[in-house]
Amino acid sequence: MSRLLIGLSVGSGLEGVDAAAVQATGIGTELTPKVPASVRVAFPLTVRDFLRTARPGTPLAVSPDALRNIAETAVHSVRHVLTRIGVSARDTFVAAFLEPAHPIAEVAVPWPEVTDRIAEQTGLTVVHAFRQRDRAAGGSGHPITAVADYLLFRDPNAPRLLVHLGAVTTLLLVPAGSKVSGVVGFEAGPGNQLLDALIFHGTRGKELADPGGKKAVQGKCVEPLLKRWLDHPHLTRTPPKSVHPEAFGRSFLLDAFETARQLGAGLPDLLCTATHLAARTIGHAARTWLPPVPTFGKILATGGGVRNGFLWQLVSQQFGTDTVVRSDEVGIPAQARNAAAAAVLAALTCDGVAGNLSVLTGATGGRLLGHLTPGDGRNWAKVAAWIADQTGEYPRATRAA
Repeated sequence: MSRLLIGLSVGSGLEGVDAAAVQATGIGTELTPKVPASVRVAFPLTVRDFLRTARPGTPLAVSPDALRNIAETAVHSVRHVLTRIGVSARDTFVAAFLEPAHPIAEVAVPWPEVTDRIAEQTGLTVVHAFRQRDRAAGGSGHPITAVADYLLFRDPNAPRLLVHLGAVTTLLLVPAGSKVSGVVGFEAGPGNQLLDALIFHGTRGKELADPGGKKAVQGKCVEPLLKRWLDHPHLTRTPPKSVHPEAFGRSFLLDAFETARQLGAGLPDLLCTATHLAARTIGHAARTWLPPVPTFGKILATGGGVRNGFLWQLVSQQFGTDTVVRSDEVGIPAQARNAAAAAVLAALTCDGVAGNLSVLTGATGGRLLGHLTPGDGRNWAKVAAWIADQTGEYPRATRAA
């Protein structure tokens, strides 16, 4: 049986909502997902300004208007991607929402109310809050999409190395023809969140990002500073590991700007050095904790960082210029990877199969992930009946892990 699922996610830059339509055949870890379409719908400027300028320690209270705008952006993305493939919501099985891992966005927005509004306005049952159950089981909640990525990217003949250039950088190796237990992955180091924080503080809030790495490429890499950064405890710790929200947070930024002042380095130099740091940590992590690079073949890049030409160039140098390509080449849109993964995680939950890979997250075992927000009566009856049929043998919920 084939099911149409809609996955939603908020990118690391907190710019808007990505939506992916996922056509899935099969059940559980035998699922075969395809992504026929994806879209990105930007948040209104007021919402983007609120989400991207808030900082730790600042009192936060999202206004009713901002909350409504966030939800309506998500709803519009659902309708837009359904229009792209010529299907109505009534023919859709379920929607999924992967909340942003950004430390501000996680606490600034009542995401359960956003999903309530998505369900109300689309009529679709929404599965969300995937990370919370893994955390409750002692895990870090990262990388929460590993099982979904395995199903999206697995290939019986070729290994796939996925490099996600998001808020932090993530590596995930899917060996050729392996079972899900053969997947290796972890958060390698800092990514877009650090680069955005540097530009925000360096311009005193006048700029929120460095599009394409245009400022960074004008600077020079400050080697003494880079060498110091490469000794960061996270970068030398063996997997499983995830980047703590404060690992490259306020203290790191203050020290970075003070050291730059002492060395006579400007903001472009800091951005250039931080971009080198992101690329170096990816290369170092791959060489240290993954099988030899030649076995990877093509390396698939995803996330908002694929738009940063300077970062792309430096990452490519770590592996060889022609080996890094966008995941679009294998049918998964680079900027909608998390949205597609969210849809697959929702399918796994409905199938009664664990969606976390505990060996990577540190949880005590596999768990069914997510909360379900019922859609309208017709959709909820369909979803509930499916879940009842698939979860008769509940113990299989731990099989993925």
